[in-house]
Amino acid sequence: MIKNDEIIKKIRKSRGISQKELGHLIGSQSMISRIENNQSSPTDYNLQEICQILNIPIEEYFEATFGKKKQFRLNKISFRAGVCQTR
Repeated sequence: MIKNDEIIKKIRKSRGISQKELGHLIGSQSMISRIENNQSSPTDYNLQEICQILNIPIEEYFEATFGKKKQFRLNKISFRAGVCQTR
């Protein structure tokens, strides 16, 4: 699992984008610096912008940051004659 500050910095550098350039595109270089130094977390909106600018699907960001998502099996629930039954 990679910390969010590491993934943003790593991808930004691999794309040849400076903190200043990314900051200019989303609002402020100091915000990018704080995010990359784990002093702040991006808002949902800023994270979406960062992923778009860095050309990575937001799902890949979350998988890199939090690991692969687990598949959950949901039971179907049906209500019949006031009785709850699971299938």
